[in-house]
Amino acid sequence: MGLSRSQSTLIDPISNGLPLRVLVEQLGAGVLTVAHAAPRPAPMLGLAYYDSDLGAQQLTGQLVILTAHAELGPERLDALCARLRAARASGIVARSVEGAEGAGLIAACAHHELQLLGLSPAVGWREFDALVSRLLGEHGTGLQLGTNSGDRLFALANAVAQAFRGSVAIEDHRRNILAYSALPGQAIDSLRANGILTRRTPDGPLNEVRYRQMFATEGITRFPAEGQFAPRAALPLRAGSIPLGSIWVIDPEGDDVSAPLAPEKQEALRSAAELAAGYIVDAWRFDHGDERSKETALRRLLSGTPHENDATVLGLRPEQSCLVLAIDSGARAEGDLGELRTAAARHLAVYFPGSVCSTMAGKVVALVPSRAADAVVRSLERLLPELERLAGGASSCGMSLPRRPGSSLVEEYERAVRVAESARALGLPVATPEDVQPQLVLRACAEALRSGELRLPETAQLLDDAERETRATLLAWLEERGSAPRVAERLRVHEQTVRYRIRQAVDRLRLDLDDPDRTLALWLQLRLAEFD
Repeated sequence: MGLSRSQSTLIDPISNGLPLRVLVEQLGAGVLTVAHAAPRPAPMLGLAYYDSDLGAQQLTGQLVILTAHAELGPERLDALCARLRAARASGIVARSVEGAEGAGLIAACAHHELQLLGLSPAVGWREFDALVSRLLGEHGTGLQLGTNSGDRLFALANAVAQAFRGSVAIEDHRRNILAYSALPGQAIDSLRANGILTRRTPDGPLNEVRYRQMFATEGITRFPAEGQFAPRAALPLRAGSIPLGSIWVIDPEGDDVSAPLAPEKQEALRSAAELAAGYIVDAWRFDHGDERSKETALRRLLSGTPHENDATVLGLRPEQSCLVLAIDSGARAEGDLGELRTAAARHLAVYFPGSVCSTMAGKVVALVPSRAADAVVRSLERLLPELERLAGGASSCGMSLPRRPGSSLVEEYERAVRVAESARALGLPVATPEDVQPQLVLRACAEALRSGELRLPETAQLLDDAERETRATLLAWLEERGSAPRVAERLRVHEQTVRYRIRQAVDRLRLDLDDPDRTLALWLQLRLAEFD
C-alpha cells in the first residue's frame, strides 16, 4: 500500500515551554544570570540566533541569542526589543551585559518589558545550545518538528523500511508519530495506517503491554503477529536515561520471534535509532526560525556579503573542514527546485549532520561538513536516483575541495557551480574538481578570452555560420593530430574529402598550421567557441 506524506501546519505553542526561571535555576549562576527580569516573560520554546529576516512567527517563544549587541546603537536596540516583544519572544541572552557595555541593552529590555539573561564568558554558544536542548526535552510535551528535523526523520524511516520491506513509524515519548516511511510495496496493516492518518498510535490494551515491554528492554524487542496486526520490531530512543520516543517497524518475515533477526536489519534499526535520538533532541529546540537563519547566512557567505555572526549561526568551527556542493538539474521552476532542495537536505542531514541547503541561481547548493570529498561522492550516488525521480531527468553534482571555512565562500561556491556544469556537460552524475580539471581550464580560458581584441582573424572568419563545415573539419583535424583516417571516421566522410577541405581552408583563409603557437591559439579559440 503506497502512502503519501501529509503536510503539517505550524500551531501557536506558547502555552507550553520551559519557564525562564526554571532555565536559570537548572543551569545555575555559573552559566546564566538575570540581567533584567521582565514581569511576565513568555515560556521558552527554543533558541534562535537573531536575524533581521526572521518573521514574527519564527520568533515566538524563542530565547534570542544576540552575539554583537555592543555594536548596536540605542535606536537599533530599542527597535530590536520592540520587535521581539511584539513577536512574543521569550527574551534575549547575550554576553557582556554588565557595566557600561550592557547598559543600552538593559535599558531597551526594561523599556519593552523583555527578559534579558547574561551568559558566562566561559560557556560557548554551542555548549549553551546543547544544555538548553536537554532541558527543553525534559520539560517538553509533544514535539513540534522544524522542516529540516522532520525531513531527517522521514529519510531515516525510509532507510529502515528499505531493510525490512515493511512500514516504519518514528514516535515521540507521547506516541505521536513524527515520521513514517512511504516506500512503494512496503508491508502495512490497519493499525499503522490509522496511526499515520491521525499522526498518533491508537490506544489499546495490547499497545500498553507492548510499550511497557519495549521500554523495559535495552535492545530490539520483537512481537509476533496477533489478530490483524502484523509482526513488529521496536527499539526505544533515549538520550542517556531520558526516554525520547521509539521506532516501530513492521517485519513481514518476523512472525517467528525465536529466529534471529537478520544482521542487516539489526544494523539498520540500531543506527536509525541512534541518529533519530539526536534529531529529536534538535527538534526540542523548535527551530523553524533557526533553519531559515542558517539558509540566509549560507546565501550571504556564498554571495560574498557575510554578516559578522554568520559562521556562528551555521555552527562553523575554525578547525572544521567543509565543502560547497552544487546540484545542476537544468532549468527548473521555483517549486520544482524547492522539492529538489528538500530531498537533498533530508539526505545530507542524515549522513552529514550540520549540513545546510538552499537554492541560488537555479541550483541547489549546500555547505557540507566533511574532511574527505570521497565520502560525499559515495553519499551523493545514493541520493541521485531520488533527484532523478523528482526532476524527471538527470542531475549532476559538483563540489569544491574540503577546506577550513574563511569569512567568505564565494570562491568555493563558484568552483562547485563550474564543476557541476562541467559534470552535466560530460554526462557525469558526480564530480570533484579533479574529475573535470580540463573542462575547468577551458572555462577559465574562455572567460579570459571573451574580449574580441584577442581573437585571431582566421578564427573570426571560421566562426561565421557559412564556415560551419570547414570549422568542424579543421577542429577535428587539429584534435586528431592531422590523421585523415580518424577525422574521416569521426565526421563520417571519405579521407580524400577531409584532405581536400583542409587544403581549401589553408589556401582560402591563409592558415599557417606549421606555426605551433598560432595553431594552438586557433584550436583553443575554436574549441572554446564550441564549448560556449
